Amino acid sequence: MTLNADVNADDPHQLLVGPRHPLASAHAVTPAQLAGHRIWMPGMAPGSEWAAYYDELAAAFGLTIDVVGPAFGNEALLAEIADSAALATLVGEGSRYLWPDRYDLRRIPVQNPVPVYPMSLIWRADNRHPALTKLRHYLASRPQGPGSPDVWLPKWVTQPAGSPRH
Repeated sequence: MTLNADVNADDPHQLLVGPRHPLASAHAVTPAQLAGHRIWMPGMAPGSEWAAYYDELAAAFGLTIDVVGPAFGNEALLAEIADSAALATLVGEGSRYLWPDRYDLRRIPVQNPVPVYPMSLIWRADNRHPALTKLRHYLASRPQGPGSPDVWLPKWVTQPAGSPRH
């Protein structure tokens, strides 16, 4: 079986906070500014790829990623963040969330460096489904990654295959 992977869908992070959060009025934040703030990501499965990503991000910048609590869905997460002066979460710049106007949530770009969760589309070469072709063309038409050269990626992306990990 041959696999293809020619489409990347890297997505820069944004901080999502409620109106009473200490960073709510910021136009942008750095990862260093997030140290000491509780970044809530309930339901993150230990040992998963995304847990490994956030563990490395937290270690690199001294962040507190709180995974305590069940994941009751985006609606519950957004409601808790809206009501809290302390909770925040990280979302992808291209992720779409809907919430009532009364929540007054703020999406704040994270910069200097821009943390990017690396995503790739991988498919079997013999898959000729027309929806796959449309999806590939759509993803290829989108801007790829942040416009800044100042990007943070985990070591498992930036180190060449076979390099020793420290």
